[in-house]
Amino acid sequence: MPRPSLHEAGEARRIPLDVIQSSPRNPRRGLPNVEELADSIRAHGLLQPVVLRPFDDGFEVVAGHRRLAAVRTLGWSEIPAVVRVVDDGEAFLLTLVENLQRSDLSAREESRALETLVRERGWSTRQVAEAIKRSPAYVSKRLRVFEDPVLSPLVLQNRITISAAEELLTVTPERRHLLAERAADERWDHGRVRAAVKSRRQPARADKRSGVVRSARALRTVLRDIEPHELTDAQRRELRLLFMDLALLAKAPPEKRETVFPPLPVVTSRRA
Repeated sequence: MPRPSLHEAGEARRIPLDVIQSSPRNPRRGLPNVEELADSIRAHGLLQPVVLRPFDDGFEVVAGHRRLAAVRTLGWSEIPAVVRVVDDGEAFLLTLVENLQRSDLSAREESRALETLVRERGWSTRQVAEAIKRSPAYVSKRLRVFEDPVLSPLVLQNRITISAAEELLTVTPERRHLLAERAADERWDHGRVRAAVKSRRQPARADKRSGVVRSARALRTVLRDIEPHELTDAQRRELRLLFMDLALLAKAPPEKRETVFPPLPVVTSRRA
C-alpha cells in the first residue's frame, strides 16, 4: 500500500488567508502553543509551508493547522502553501501523518491517529514508522501501550506517562498490573518505574505489604464473632502462636533484618 507524502515537487504558492478553511477531520482537539509559534514565525519567518487542497471555492488545510492559526494572529493576509489535489480519504491520511510527526500530540490524539492508520486503514507498523519518521519499534510499543487493558486507561487519564508505560511492557501481566497501579497512585516518575521493573524482588515485597492490612482486618472480623468458649484447644494454640508472631513483628526494628520469625516446625506424617 503506498503511503502518502505531505509534499510533492513544485514551489509553494502564496494563498490568501480568507479563502482557507480548517479541516473538520483534523484529529487534534486543540492547537497548543500557538502564541509561541507565532513569536517564532515573527522572528524567523515561516520555515515550512502549509499543505492545502482545493475545496469548494477556496482551499482546505491538509497539514499546518497550527501554523495557519499562528499567522492569523500575526495579521498576515496570505501564507506560503503547497497545493495538493487529493480526495477526502487521502487528505485525512495526510492530516493524520502530519499530526503524528509532532512531539506535542496528546496521548489520546496519538492513540486515535495510530488506531485509524493501523486498524481502519490496514497500515503495517513499518509503513506508519516510515510515514511519521519514527522507528518501527517506537510505533509497535505505542500500539502495545494503547491496546493494553491496564496501561491504556492510565495513560489516557494522564496518571502515568507513555514512556513509563513502555517500561512496564517488559514485565508479566500480573506484575504490570501491580506496578502500574502503584506508579499511578504514588506518582512515580519514569526513573522510579524503570527501577521497579528492574528489581525482581520489589513486586513480591509490595504485594505482601499491600495484603497486611486487608488480612488483619479480615481476621479481626472473624474473631469478633467468636465466643472464647467456642474455641478448641488447637485453635487456642494457633492464636497464641499468631500473637507471638505479631509481637515479634511489631517489635522488629525499622532497618532490614535477615529473619524476624522463627522457622515453622517441620510436620511429619505418622503412619499407623
